[in-house]
Amino acid sequence: MLTYIVVGLSRAYLNLYPQLDGLLKRLSGPWPARGPATGPVTPDSPDDQPPVAYPPAPERTLTTRLSPTDQTELIAAFNAGTTQKALAAKYRISITSVKRLVRGSSNPPQANANRLTQDQRDAIASTYATGGNTKTELAHTYSVSLSTIKRILREHTTL
Repeated sequence: MLTYIVVGLSRAYLNLYPQLDGLLKRLSGPWPARGPATGPVTPDSPDDQPPVAYPPAPERTLTTRLSPTDQTELIAAFNAGTTQKALAAKYRISITSVKRLVRGSSNPPQANANRLTQDQRDAIASTYATGGNTKTELAHTYSVSLSTIKRILREHTTL
């Protein structure tokens, strides 16, 4: 009875589209048997169920989308200075996947390339102590952030 009222009100007050006719027929008619197309299979469902509407999606891990040589080439191109956006477009993967690949444990040169040596850290501390440069100038000279310079100076004053 409630379904009849809902269907009746829908027809009376809604601006119906032809696509809704099938929905209204299903709501007003008897409930279909349960199956892969309509829901979970019950114990009294027939054995000859139709196949599922969509096959399972293929595995989308990064290692299945890129061969080991592609991964190596991507990392080498990134270390040579190619942007992440360009690499993502070239290999048809997301920028996040590029970041995950180049910043992972599989890319030690990238992890060590941006680090300052102990000699550079000592030179920063001595240059600042003698009043030769400001923190901002040192950050620009060594191509690091201002917070890195501040951290190095803090470490040297506590030694």
